[in-house]
Amino acid sequence: MQATTKSVLFFLVVYLGSMSIFGTGIGYLYYSDQKNALIEEMRSGMRNKAISINSRLEYYHEMKSENFTFYDEGYGIALYDQNKQLIASTFDDPIDFSKLFYANGLDYYLVESIFKEYLGVKYIVIKQNLSTEKLNGILKQIGIIALFGFCFLLFVSLLLSKIMLYPIKNLINTLKTFMKNTTHEMNTPISTILMSYEHMDKTNLTEKQFRALSRIDIAAKTLSGLYNDLSFVSFHNYIKYEDCPIDVEEIVLERIRYMDTLIHFKEIDIQYDLQHKTINMDKRKLILVIDNLLSNAIKFSKKNGKIKIVLTENYYSIKDNGIGISKENQKKIFERFESSHIQDGFGVGLDIVNQICKEYAIDILLDSEVSKGSEFKLMWPTQKILRPA
Repeated sequence: MQATTKSVLFFLVVYLGSMSIFGTGIGYLYYSDQKNALIEEMRSGMRNKAISINSRLEYYHEMKSENFTFYDEGYGIALYDQNKQLIASTFDDPIDFSKLFYANGLDYYLVESIFKEYLGVKYIVIKQNLSTEKLNGILKQIGIIALFGFCFLLFVSLLLSKIMLYPIKNLINTLKTFMKNTTHEMNTPISTILMSYEHMDKTNLTEKQFRALSRIDIAAKTLSGLYNDLSFVSFHNYIKYEDCPIDVEEIVLERIRYMDTLIHFKEIDIQYDLQHKTINMDKRKLILVIDNLLSNAIKFSKKNGKIKIVLTENYYSIKDNGIGISKENQKKIFERFESSHIQDGFGVGLDIVNQICKEYAIDILLDSEVSKGSEFKLMWPTQKILRPA
């Protein structure tokens, strides 16, 4: 995932997350306020209903009739005397007379005490259920507002991220263009130096001249490796790669010979145990992987150090006894521009290795300890193995 994409996603998560939390708080307060308004409206209606029943009790009382009925759809009605004994009721719930208005779940009760008793009734209890339909209507309203609000915030956040990242993207594009142009311009002088070195007459040289020439060879090949890395980073989307059966043993020996000058210059004892191995892969990509791992092993080895290379049917391993990598840094070295903190470098080599290995389903195992060295092991995927004829 590109750094700009990560930045946009991180910004979106933080911005939308914080706004969602804020919006949830506002939504909860709005829901509570609307629910309380419904309850207050219901309480007012229950109070009016109690007054209406009291008027009817007065009417029956004046008519000296005890044959009264009370039934109002949507309400439960109970009548109690001054001893809180039930006279008549349309429901069987126990009543808490210590409270004038209370709830039990979605059932609400209003206890109305009569100042002047009629027909022995001292308390009128009204029961009503809070409408779930109205509560669901409030939630639906909040959900619709939240959906439109989220879409609006998403649009605003994308717009803001684009505005904020615009100068950074311009800078990155400028840097990419510079890298491409620089990489392109490096090719000719590096090729010229390497070609001149190969055709140079190396006989009759003094030791000082030979060492100076060796340094030129090392420097040119180091630049050539850097050129190959930068070319992959800058142009791999435009280069046509072709997979074909490759003899890995042959490539490993070829790259060891290629870096022979640097190996001898650091007086490194390089040992290898190579078996025949064929893999279906682009040759240039395999060389990039082998070169980066080998050059790192040489670069980070101590003078008179040792490097051991093992190639089997199942894996390729390169082990050195150099400076090693700390546990915390082992998590970062395969990220672009992150491995440069270990020692001088651009931090692209292991990122390239990681990219290519992911492309070919090659697992990378790293075993390293500070001051004791590192071992990189590439586990070949069984589905990629090509058996020799």
